[in-house]
Amino acid sequence: MTKRKLLICVVVIFAIFGRLWLTDKAWHVDMWSNAGWGEWIYDYGPAKFYDNSYWTYAWPTQPPVINSIYAFNKRLHIELLGRLAWTDFQLNKILPGDKTPWLTDFVYWFGYGRVNLEIPFQIGFLVTMKLIPVAADLAIAWLVWLITKKTYLAVVFLLSPFSWYVSALWGQYDGVGFALVLGGVYLLYKHKLIMLSPGLILLGILIKPTALILAPFVGYYYLRQTPAKLVVKVLGVVLAGVLFWTTTAPYTHKNPFEFAWYDLKRIVFEKAEPRVTTNAFNLWRIVTGNKPTNHWNKFLGIPAVVWGLLAYGAIHVLAIWRIETNRKDRWRMWEGLFVISAGSFMFMTGMLDRYLYAGMLFGLILVATQFRLLKWWLVWSVIFWLNLYNQWWIPASFEPLKQFMLVYDSIVTRILSGFSVIILVKLLNFKNGSIKTLKKNN
Repeated sequence: MTKRKLLICVVVIFAIFGRLWLTDKAWHVDMWSNAGWGEWIYDYGPAKFYDNSYWTYAWPTQPPVINSIYAFNKRLHIELLGRLAWTDFQLNKILPGDKTPWLTDFVYWFGYGRVNLEIPFQIGFLVTMKLIPVAADLAIAWLVWLITKKTYLAVVFLLSPFSWYVSALWGQYDGVGFALVLGGVYLLYKHKLIMLSPGLILLGILIKPTALILAPFVGYYYLRQTPAKLVVKVLGVVLAGVLFWTTTAPYTHKNPFEFAWYDLKRIVFEKAEPRVTTNAFNLWRIVTGNKPTNHWNKFLGIPAVVWGLLAYGAIHVLAIWRIETNRKDRWRMWEGLFVISAGSFMFMTGMLDRYLYAGMLFGLILVATQFRLLKWWLVWSVIFWLNLYNQWWIPASFEPLKQFMLVYDSIVTRILSGFSVIILVKLLNFKNGSIKTLKKNN
């Protein structure tokens, strides 16, 4: 094994075990709701999940697929606990004396430990809920390498603070959703197994609906740019529809498509007052600061939400124009995905801090053709992590940073948002960025 391969193995091992070590070091309040939903479905089944009117922490606000994953986590925790307890029992019979007290203690902690007396969930269950996001980080790193053939970019992602912060500390499933989306668009990029692409992308959306912002562009690319026959494309859409039906039907007695339009849309998207921005370091943060502002408030005589939609339309025109001017250059699909994901976060209203996740992924892929852009991406990834840290304030050991950001919130967050806008413009410099350049660099 060469030194380079050995170093890569060390980084991957560090990324895995480092994340596993972090899984019980912090708990976001979102996890109580997610665990409660998963436990309810595991105990009572999905049929009346959305009809239940009593919840300890929060009413369901997420689609059926991700709630099914939460329920799977409960089953997985029970399965792991049973196997660990059996192993501990067998070892205690075989080995004399106190040879395995560490395993006995771990089984007790995993099965019966609590965060505190007020939280009814076992620590082991909460840790188990973070295992799939951690695995998704590894899947994303592998896909980044598969797309770019640049090992250092996969390593950069694994070591980026925002990646372990979202998965191992926060326990959010953004990485899971976008790993599936990334896999789906990779099939489009390679022109392989195109029929499976819509289903993978749909699954990603059903885990993290924020991926919907990519749907118009991906739909255009799927129908316009892929070489598959029309019947194959139609079958891909049909398979995605069947997938949606089978994953949604257990949660309702209605037609799943009717349920999605009349009920699920309200449950997922109409859960809070529409704001210009919600703790997102973007253009609107520069304009309004941290002051809660309704997105119907007017700026230069036009409601903020309309400005956002106009920007969303404009960045689609830019992304599609880039492709239509050179349809043979498949790399421009990644450019378009970056423009839309990062541009939507920067200019649309209603953005939360985590919604930049997709933009960071596609931006990292763009770096493959222009290494000089890596420094800008690294700075932006730190700003993204600061955005995630802002208002959650974990880890607690960063108290000086917290106090600094609190005291100078209006100034610091505006400056960081301004840097984000500048870096976006820098990354939008596509000069020499093409599939030919990528092949040359490889």
